[in-house]
Amino acid sequence: MDPTQSTPPPTLGSKLLRKGRRSALGVDPQQLIKAFFGANSSIAIIVLVLIMAFLLREGAGFLSTYHHELETYRKSGLELCDLADQPLKDQQALASALRRALSIEMDPITKTARERRDAAFLLKRTIEEQTTTPRTDLEKAAPEAQPKLRDVLKQKTTEVARAAEFSPLFTFEEKAQLQSELSALTPEVSDLPPTLLKLAAEFTTKDQQAKKQFAGIILTGETFEEATEPVTEVIDELKEHALETKELATEYDTLETGRRQLLDAAASAKDPDRKAELLKEAEASKVDAVNFSERIKPLLERREELATKLTDYVAALETAFKEMPERSNTAEATALVTQVRTAIPKHLTDIKKAAKDLSVWKWDEPVSYFRAVRSFFFGSQWITNSSWQDFYGVLPLLSGSLCISLVALLLATPISITAAIYTNQFASDREKEIIKPVIEFIQAIPSVVLGFIGIAVVGDLIKGFSQWEILSWIPGFPIQERLNIFNAGCLLAFMAVPTMFSLAEDALNNVPRSYSEASDALGATKLQTVFRVIVPAAISGILAAILLGLGRVVGETMVVLLVAGNRIAIPDFSEGLGAVFQPAHTLTGIIAQELGEVSRGSAHWQALFMVGILLFIISLSVNWCARTIARRFEHPKA
Repeated sequence: MDPTQSTPPPTLGSKLLRKGRRSALGVDPQQLIKAFFGANSSIAIIVLVLIMAFLLREGAGFLSTYHHELETYRKSGLELCDLADQPLKDQQALASALRRALSIEMDPITKTARERRDAAFLLKRTIEEQTTTPRTDLEKAAPEAQPKLRDVLKQKTTEVARAAEFSPLFTFEEKAQLQSELSALTPEVSDLPPTLLKLAAEFTTKDQQAKKQFAGIILTGETFEEATEPVTEVIDELKEHALETKELATEYDTLETGRRQLLDAAASAKDPDRKAELLKEAEASKVDAVNFSERIKPLLERREELATKLTDYVAALETAFKEMPERSNTAEATALVTQVRTAIPKHLTDIKKAAKDLSVWKWDEPVSYFRAVRSFFFGSQWITNSSWQDFYGVLPLLSGSLCISLVALLLATPISITAAIYTNQFASDREKEIIKPVIEFIQAIPSVVLGFIGIAVVGDLIKGFSQWEILSWIPGFPIQERLNIFNAGCLLAFMAVPTMFSLAEDALNNVPRSYSEASDALGATKLQTVFRVIVPAAISGILAAILLGLGRVVGETMVVLLVAGNRIAIPDFSEGLGAVFQPAHTLTGIIAQELGEVSRGSAHWQALFMVGILLFIISLSVNWCARTIARRFEHPKA
């Protein structure tokens, strides 16, 4: 060292951090800095605990509230009505499938005749609309003025008829005949022109021919429609009475809750006058509890009648099922008919089970607390703000979140990991200066903007591609809904790439250099070193990056709320990979959509906080797994 060079004066920071240095208060600055950062860590932990405590406080009473609602649901007779009504809902889907199949079969026979008839009647209506003024003048005119106005109307009608555009379905002779007949239209003529009568008769003939040819499908469809009417009539009457009972029970619960609050306020009041006033209000709000045993009698008296109607429905449907053809003329109609034929046996089994369950149903059987737990965590219905009964089954939301997250993960993982490997191991410094900022810039894009892109661009692109004939082999193509699981998964994958890329690249950086040096010394190529040494050594960090990317995806709200379709139903996994092109709803989406519209403290409010607790637990579990994997395979420090 050159003795002539002077040592630079110590800075303020170096003075404070110098070991043994004391502040004016006699405290070591290093201890102050340590305490400062420790306090920040403690604050983060405290905030996390407070968030969890808030979620638990708001959602803790949900299971008790929901259990009470399920008890009222049973005692009021709503459950009895649903035992018969729920299986009948499948009938609507089966009847709709039969109608579509019949339409597909009849179209080749009746379509042309129907379009010719409709085109002719449309021409007549168009000409009448364009000659409204002279027609009105003729109808209101005095007898002596009518001849002149009739000539005006005839001239106007002739002009409009000549200028009208005739469908190419008509021959030249038919166009001339129609033009002549429509030109002669006057208010006094109430009969249809001969050509229109002929076209209508032509369609009727074709329609009757088609109905005769497909009588089996028509008979089954009519049976579906007619056989349910007696059952529905009884159920509707029982529903009305059961719903009235539920409203009385709800009113009693509301008034009783208010009365107890008044009594509690009176007990804590110190002013005698105020206390007396509160007690008087509490007494005035007192009502008698609903006598469920008396209210349920009308339903029990008609229970046997309802079971009989269900049995008759089964018998009628079994008869119609025998007349139903096994195949149709077109592949699409055959698929629909096969779908109905496959579903009818199960539908009949469900109806028979419903009739049996009606006979053993007991209104006073206690509802177990476990049923409320099972209904929430494994229920397939999320029905809120219903005048009938609210159900809070989280399974459709959970399945939607998991499906979207899985799609996002499958798309984002190969992109982000390969990008991290290339950037860390193969890219030049110039390439790194471009790739890393561009990928990390994605995090700066607002999620609502990505949602708009998903609605306006991605959804239309996916639906457009699905229409290509060459891609018809893909399950679910062509898709019906442009807002679906795949659309949301694509956008969430785009959002997860920066997180997974950065963490995976850090994991590759943390591999000790000695590993690659040893590989090079053994004569391995660059590719062999990367994929047989560095990547396996960084696999724990890469897995942690994937899991943290999953946590990022699961917690996203705005994108899934905008582009997932928001249909609360478990995806139909019987369609295989086609299930990813169905709409879905998510845990985060339901909270954002409904929390601002519910009353504080209600069962709906508490249910949403239970969803928040579940989401919180999932996120913590994902992060815990990531941390565990990272620690489990952590490289020893040199």
